Amino acid sequence: MSTEIDAGNTGLLSRDKRNIAIVLAYDGTDFSGWQRLGGGARTVQKTLEEALSSVLCERINVIGSGRTDAGVHAEGQCANFWTSVDMPRGLLVKKLDARLPPDLCCVGARVAKSNFHARYRVKTKTYAYRFHDGPVRDPFEARWSFHTQGRLDEAAMEKACAAFVGTHDFRAFSNAKEDAKDFVRNIVAVDVKRSGDLVELYVSADGFLYNQVRIMAACALAAGLGSGAQTPIAALLESAERSSVPGALGAYGLRLLRVLYDDDDFLDAEPER
Repeated sequence: MSTEIDAGNTGLLSRDKRNIAIVLAYDGTDFSGWQRLGGGARTVQKTLEEALSSVLCERINVIGSGRTDAGVHAEGQCANFWTSVDMPRGLLVKKLDARLPPDLCCVGARVAKSNFHARYRVKTKTYAYRFHDGPVRDPFEARWSFHTQGRLDEAAMEKACAAFVGTHDFRAFSNAKEDAKDFVRNIVAVDVKRSGDLVELYVSADGFLYNQVRIMAACALAAGLGSGAQTPIAALLESAERSSVPGALGAYGLRLLRVLYDDDDFLDAEPER
């Protein structure tokens, strides 16, 4: 059984080192991605570590479930860190959130087992790519969605993207370096849903390659617009040729929705919803 990490007010952090998992949400527009960089670049990891170190009065290093690119958003990014500070996790969430900037917040915290690693213990991740296909651009969606030049056929998008489901070699759908060791990923679900002028492409998998979802979204867009003769996605996967697949869409339309782990990775009980 898998679980998301949620906020809760029970469970204490002891004076012995404990492994704490937290969930974060952020607007990635003004961040240079997740990973800490040199030269004073504003990244999510750097901003989070500075806030945690201030709250806990000790140097904190954070491990993320993955490295979202510059401009990519998150509703449920997960990270873990070690601390020796005795503090109720609900209070930790409150104090941390008070130190974070408006475009980054802490959603919740749990006490994890000593072998928990936010990246290597992931069971599945879910990303969403948002399209806006209204006749006029929406300035309130500009930071969060890709505006299309025409109305999308969401049924055609879902039909085309069904070929992604399963275990495949995704080297044609990645901008990862050629020497990447493993291009195989298992896509467990792909869904396309409309709400007014917004169309969302949801993709869940055991992991993703560099730019993979944004390239998948480009194929979904082509299917939704019915632009020209479409090469079936199954054939594109089989080709393993990056040059045969469209370029990645803008980062601003992408967000990390949630990261799932096994219940056994955590020491505290699942909070009631």
